[in-house]
Amino acid sequence: MKYLLIFSALLLFSCASFKAKEPKNFAAYESESDKFKAISADGVLYRVSAYEQKSEASMDFWREAFLLKMRNSNYKQEDSLNINIGGKAAIGYIFSFANSTGHDLYLVAAVQSKEKMFVVEASGESAKFENRRKDILDAIGSIKVN
Repeated sequence: MKYLLIFSALLLFSCASFKAKEPKNFAAYESESDKFKAISADGVLYRVSAYEQKSEASMDFWREAFLLKMRNSNYKQEDSLNINIGGKAAIGYIFSFANSTGHDLYLVAAVQSKEKMFVVEASGESAKFENRRKDILDAIGSIKVN
């Protein structure tokens, strides 16, 4: 889980206001009431969180903030995602990063609602992540936000 990032400097606190289910062949596990977490048998992680925003910001602001945060953390952008969360167009990216055993992939996607930011994250070893990519994207598309 150390690879899953939360932009805590940009967000105030969590509160559940969404419904999510685990990707195919993942198992949900106990987590705080404000997050949904699941893991695959081979260790790919999936998490959905809702945050109240400190201030109003456009999706263009969040797009730039996500990209700057990741680049400044030495992540390489591998893909931009054209996805929806809760029926709304979301920003989404897949990044890669080196670790002691090779490369991992990290997906982050987000969408705003009235006063909340919904963030989806997934992370795992590159080959394992790619094998589960479609199921992760399908699960993201099924999230319902209030």
